[in-house]
Amino acid sequence: MSSPFTFGKIAKGNSFTNRAFEMKRLAANFDNKVNTILISPRRWGKSSLVNKAAETFRGKKSRYAVMIDLFNIRDESQFYAYFAKKIIQATSSKPKEWIDTAMLFLKRLAPKVSFPVNMVNDFEITFELRDKAEDFEDILNLPEKIACAKKIEIAVCIDEFQNILNFENPLLFQKRLRAAWQKHMNSVYILYGSQTHMMTALFEKKSMPFYKFGDVMYLRKIDSKFLTDFIITKFKNTGKTISREFARQITEEAECQPYYTQQLAHIVWINSDKTVTSENINNSVTNLIEQNEPLYIKEAESLSNTQINFLKMLTESERKDIYAKELIQRYRLGTSGNVTKIRTVLIKKEIIHLVNSKYELVDPVFRLWLKNIYFKS
Repeated sequence: MSSPFTFGKIAKGNSFTNRAFEMKRLAANFDNKVNTILISPRRWGKSSLVNKAAETFRGKKSRYAVMIDLFNIRDESQFYAYFAKKIIQATSSKPKEWIDTAMLFLKRLAPKVSFPVNMVNDFEITFELRDKAEDFEDILNLPEKIACAKKIEIAVCIDEFQNILNFENPLLFQKRLRAAWQKHMNSVYILYGSQTHMMTALFEKKSMPFYKFGDVMYLRKIDSKFLTDFIITKFKNTGKTISREFARQITEEAECQPYYTQQLAHIVWINSDKTVTSENINNSVTNLIEQNEPLYIKEAESLSNTQINFLKMLTESERKDIYAKELIQRYRLGTSGNVTKIRTVLIKKEIIHLVNSKYELVDPVFRLWLKNIYFKS
C-alpha cells in the first residue's frame, strides 16, 4: 500500500487539509475581482492553496485560471513570452486556436508560434518587441482582452513573483505591470512568493508601484489540532493506528509546517507496522534529520560565528527580546547594533523570520539538526 502522505508536490484532494478560512477569503476575492498577494515562507502550502482555489474558480462556467511560475524567468523579455504563452494556452484548447489568438490580439508584435518536436500540448511564442509602451501593454493586457472578447473571467496566478526584482530595471517593470493590471475588470490576479522579505518590500512599501494593489494575506501555520486529526485519519484509512499523543508529537517536531509534517508522518508510516511506537517516532525524526543533513552542513559552513551564536540563541531560548543584554552576553553577540546586522542578514538568507512577534528558524528540521547534532558536537 502506498503512503497516504504528500510532500514535495501540490497537495490535492484528500491530501489538502484545513485551509478553510484562507480558501473562503481567496474565493471571495476571485469572485469580486479583488487582487490578492499571498506571502509565506517556503513549504507552507501556498502553491497547494492557490491550486485548490484555482480549481474551484475553474469549476464555474466561463471561468479560467492561469498558473504561472516565475522560478526560471530571469529577465523582462522572458517574462513577456512566458506570460503570453500561459494566458493563451489556458484560454484556448487547440494548436490552431493558439495561433489564431496570438495573431488576433498580438498582431502588432508579429508573433511567431512554434511547436516543439514530440510535444503536442505545448508551444513557444516569440515577438518583435520594440521599446514602446504599446508593445508591453498589448502583452500585459492580453488576459483582459481575451476575457472581454470571449465573455469569460480569468484568474491569473503568478508564483515566485518576487523574482521580478532580479530584472534589469525592476522598478520600471513594476510600473508597467501596475499600470496595465489595475484597470482590468474581468481579470483578477493572485501574486505569491516564498521569499518573504522581498515580497514584503514589493507590496508593503509606500514608495513601490504595487503598494495597495490588493488584499495582502500572510499565510499562517495550520493549527496542530487539525494536523493531528489529519494524521490519525490517514493512518486509520491505511489500516494502521497512531495515538493522538504521537500524532501531535509529529506536528510539534515539524512545528506545524505542512511540508515537514507530511514528510515526517510519511517516514513514521513507513517505519511502523500496525501500531506506531515511540521508537518509530524517534527513529523517524532521526531519519528526517539525516536526509537533510548535507544541506544543513553546507548552510552552517556559510555562516559567521556570531550568526551561528544567534541561531543557537533562537534554538535554546523562547525569549522574544533578542536585544536582551543577558542574551547578547551569554551568546557572545557583541552589541545590539551587531544583533540588528545579524538579524537582517539571516532574514535575507531566508534562515529566520518573524512569527507572532518572535524570531524563529524558517526550517524546523534545520532547528532540530542544530539543537540535537550541531550544537552537541
